[in-house]
Amino acid sequence: MNLPEERAARNEALFREVNEQVRTLSASQPSAPEALLIICECSDETCTERVSLPVSVYESVRADPRRFVVVPGHDNDFEHIVDRSDGYAIVEKEGHAGRVAEETDPRA
Repeated sequence: MNLPEERAARNEALFREVNEQVRTLSASQPSAPEALLIICECSDETCTERVSLPVSVYESVRADPRRFVVVPGHDNDFEHIVDRSDGYAIVEKEGHAGRVAEETDPRA
């Protein structure tokens, strides 16, 4: 894997970790929300776009450490889109980027 791909994979893992903290905080509220507002988990380290999705969808994405939630159009060459919905896409990392995603999975 080249340096830009490695850096991108690490950025995505960092955004996932931030979103896991958002999920943990929302679950600790007396009335947990039905939807989450998370940061786009794309490889662009300057991206600050937000994604709103049902908690159930977020949890299904987190069940696979190679999957991430991105704003439509924020996917890249080392992943493929596995699902699309209004306002977000679910991507799955491939190759070395997928292995980095598995190694950095905060739920592992």
